[in-house]
Amino acid sequence: MHQVLLVDDESYVIDDLEISFPWHQYRIERIHKAYSGMQALSILDEQTVDIVITDISMPVLNGLELIRQIKAVKPNLPCILLTGYAEFEYAKEATKHGVVEYLLKPLDVEKLGACLEKTVLSIEDQIRRALSYEQAMNSFREHLPSLKDKLLNQLIEGNRYTEDLLNDKLQHYHLPFRDGDDVQLILVRLEEHFTRHTTSSLQLFEYAVTNIACELFNMAFHTWHCRDHHDYLVFLLKPVGTSALSAPSVTMHNEQSMKQQQDLTHLSLQLHHNVNEYLNGGISVILSHRGTLQQDIRDMHEQAISALKKQVGNGTGYFLSLAERSRTLSVRSLHILYEPPTFNHLLETGQWESFQERLHRIEAAYSALPEQTEEHLDEIRIVLLSAYHYIAHKNHTLLSDLVGNEWIPRVAFRSVSQLTDWAGNILERLRTKLEEQSFDEQHDVIHQIQTFVSNSLDSLSLQSIADHVSLHPVYVSKLFKQLQGISLSEYILSVKMDLAVYLLNHSQDKIYEISDKLGYANSQYFIKVFRDKFGMTPQDYREQ
Repeated sequence: MHQVLLVDDESYVIDDLEISFPWHQYRIERIHKAYSGMQALSILDEQTVDIVITDISMPVLNGLELIRQIKAVKPNLPCILLTGYAEFEYAKEATKHGVVEYLLKPLDVEKLGACLEKTVLSIEDQIRRALSYEQAMNSFREHLPSLKDKLLNQLIEGNRYTEDLLNDKLQHYHLPFRDGDDVQLILVRLEEHFTRHTTSSLQLFEYAVTNIACELFNMAFHTWHCRDHHDYLVFLLKPVGTSALSAPSVTMHNEQSMKQQQDLTHLSLQLHHNVNEYLNGGISVILSHRGTLQQDIRDMHEQAISALKKQVGNGTGYFLSLAERSRTLSVRSLHILYEPPTFNHLLETGQWESFQERLHRIEAAYSALPEQTEEHLDEIRIVLLSAYHYIAHKNHTLLSDLVGNEWIPRVAFRSVSQLTDWAGNILERLRTKLEEQSFDEQHDVIHQIQTFVSNSLDSLSLQSIADHVSLHPVYVSKLFKQLQGISLSEYILSVKMDLAVYLLNHSQDKIYEISDKLGYANSQYFIKVFRDKFGMTPQDYREQ
């Protein structure tokens, strides 16, 4: 909330303005008044003022001189100048010297309101920008380790970035990697000795293992690490000193690759040994095949996970290098079915086009499989049907009631195109039904708002209305304007004036009592609003 200083040697001008103008609508909670330029300077020395509104024509210290002195001390304090027609050109010239706006007398309250709204928004924007930068930098430094961890997890889970975006992230996070770099992955599982401990102790052991690993690997490799969703430690490694600027011969490249592989094998064995010796507990270490950053990283991780789960280690764990094992052709998974955002999330957030685009990508991914099986088609059908059931049940209805029983598949699909056509048709039917349902719910919200307004005029606010319907205030305002054609404030004013007319005609309530019932803290302001609406005061209306 903000504070305003009103300055004018004609006291009735600012006294009346203080009472009659709806300052609270512009997030202004306190009004200071000065009846001379010197008094204004004294108030500014003692109070925190956000906006100064001053008359131009005052004895001793006029408005322009007052503003000049204010700007010498507080250059960013917004000043609004009040001026008569005779001083109009003079006031225009003053805008070059720090006056944000000038308003002509007699004062138009709508223009004053527009000017205040613009000025207050500007003040709040400056405050946000000043605070947000320092907060953002502190937050970034604090969360950098978790940001690095999250990005590596996203890559091993199959999230894809454009080359430029990924490289920007890597540079921003101070990671010495680039998209397309030759990398290897090491997967570490803490064995039985460590898992007997509490979660907090286990995290300390993981931290210790990570430190030992980084000390070993950093001698010859750039290291990037995270904890994956299996609770294993993952280390991505890139040889130090590699560069794309020079192209080594095939022979030299092979020799370098062999040397790097030997180095990594040696360091991985050393890691296994050091953890057993210093922490008295075993770890299992899987060294992946070589690959390129982003393109191969998910396969490298999955192959390491698969190898890890196929063997049961003893208490001291074991070391395994996948590069030393022969590759075998195996059935591939359709990763796209499980990529974030999930199908459930896309439906829940109404991302219909993204869902349809994912269907096209499923068809392409299936066609690219080395072996296309009926089990793959069944997997696609189950995942999609599960998502459709989820969104139907979340909206308190059966899927069959939304799309019709005939669209629930009873037999297996024979082609991926047949399956995606079915999925696309259900998607369109769901979209139509759920959007119709949403429209009905929106009108129900409007009815709740109208009822609440009628019953709560004496203590009404946008926040109280939003709380009543459990929605955000900004959304409430937009929804009401969209469906009713008038703003919520205009509607509330209309309801208040209708009730005012009724009470004036059918009750003996005094004007200030009616003002209280309508929620106006100041009866003078109620009189002004009524006069603006009907062209006469409430008392004149009652007597006519």
